[in-house]
Amino acid sequence: MAALLLASLAIRVVQVETTSYTPRFDAASYLALAGQIARSGDYASGAGAAAGTRGATAYFPPAYPYFLAAVAKVSTSVEAARISQAVLGTVTVALVALIALEACGAAVALAALLIAAVYPAMVELSAVLVVQNLLTPLLLGAVCTALRARRAARPSLWLAGSGALLGLAALTHQEVLVAAVPLGFAAWWAVRKPLAPVILLASTALVIAPWTIRNASELHSFVPISDETGITLAGTYNPASASDPVIPYRWRIFFVVPRYKDLEAAAPHLTEPQLSSRLTSRAVSYIGDHPLAPVAAIAHNTLRLLELEGSFAWRASAYVIGISRGVAVIGVVGFWLLAVLALAGAFTMAARRAPRWLWAVPVLLWLAIAAVNAETPRFREPLDPFLILLAGCAIARVAQLGRSPIGRQSGPPVAGGQRELVEMHQSLA
Repeated sequence: MAALLLASLAIRVVQVETTSYTPRFDAASYLALAGQIARSGDYASGAGAAAGTRGATAYFPPAYPYFLAAVAKVSTSVEAARISQAVLGTVTVALVALIALEACGAAVALAALLIAAVYPAMVELSAVLVVQNLLTPLLLGAVCTALRARRAARPSLWLAGSGALLGLAALTHQEVLVAAVPLGFAAWWAVRKPLAPVILLASTALVIAPWTIRNASELHSFVPISDETGITLAGTYNPASASDPVIPYRWRIFFVVPRYKDLEAAAPHLTEPQLSSRLTSRAVSYIGDHPLAPVAAIAHNTLRLLELEGSFAWRASAYVIGISRGVAVIGVVGFWLLAVLALAGAFTMAARRAPRWLWAVPVLLWLAIAAVNAETPRFREPLDPFLILLAGCAIARVAQLGRSPIGRQSGPPVAGGQRELVEMHQSLA
C-alpha cells in the first residue's frame, strides 16, 4: 500500500510536469486572494469583491485561498501551487483506502487504493487549481474519523475531529454541510448516546465561527461562510439558462442574463450581501413561476455528472479549469469504466456490510450539486471516491471468487445466514 501511494504521488507529479496550464476564472481569483492573504493575513479590504460591489468580500470561502497562501510563503510560482495539488490528490487516495478499510475490509481497501491511484479524472484534477482538490480530502477525513469512532476507546475525540474536518470542508465549499446529517447519525451509531451528534456538530460550528465573526465585522451582515448564494442560484435559475439549447440549466454569471442586467449597473453601489440578497430574491421568484425548474435542473445536471449530456458539456467544463481536450477525453472514458464497476460493486456483500449512512453522504452531495451546477470533473470530485469504493468492492469480490474453492465448486446452495458467514470468513482471510 505504501508503494501504491508513492506511485500515486509520482503519477500526479508527472501529470503536473508534462502538461501546460494557465490559471483562469476561479483559479486566477483564488491565486489573487492567496497573494493578498500572504501579504496582509486576510482578504484585502475593498479589493476583489464579487461583480464590482463595494466593501469587503466573502464570496470565496477562505480555506482554499489560505491553503494557497501557505504554499505561496514557500514559493509564489504556479508550479509550486500545482505540486501542492498533487500532494492533496495523494492524500485523497490514502483516505479512500482508509475508508474502504474501515467500512469494507482490507481486500476492498487494496482494490480501492489501486483504482484511486490511477483513476484518470483524479489524476488530471491534481494538476490544476480547483477548490475541490482541498474539499475532497477534508470531507473524506471527516467520514474516515467518524467510521473510526466505532472501535475507538475514546470515540468522542474522534467525533470531535470529524466535526472539525467537516467545518474545514465547509470553509472550503459550503454545500458540503449537507454531509452533517449522515455524519450526525454516524456519531449516534458509534456511541448510541444523544450527546454524540452534539459533539460532532458543535465541533463543526466552532471551526466555522471565527470566519462568521470576521464576516460580521467586515461586511456588517450575518454571513456564516460565503455570500455566494445569490450569484450561484441566479446563474442557474433564469430564462436564458433554462432555454439553453445545448446544455439546459447551464450556470452562467448573472450579468450576461438579460433578466438581471439592471443589477449589473447597480452592483457598484451595493455590498456583496446586498447584491446576493437581491439575486436570491430574483432566483426564488423565477422558481416560484416555474416550480419544476429545480427538477429539470437536477435531471440535466445529473446527466452532466454522468458525462451523458453531450461532448460539448464536458469540453466546455474542461476548458474552464484549464484541462486539454485530449486529457478530458481520457477522464470521461475512465469515469464510464468506473461507473460500470461501481454499479456491479453496489450488489456485493462488502458494500452491504458498510454502514448505510456512508452511502447517504454522496447521495446528499449529488442533490446539492445537481440542483445548481455540475461541471465535470471538478464538481464530481467529492463523489468519485464513493464510486471508487464500490468499484473496489466489485474487484475484491471477483478476486475472491477466483481464488476461493467455494466460489468454484458446485453443490447445494448455502443457506442465507451460512453464506454470510462463509463470505465474511473469506473476506477476513
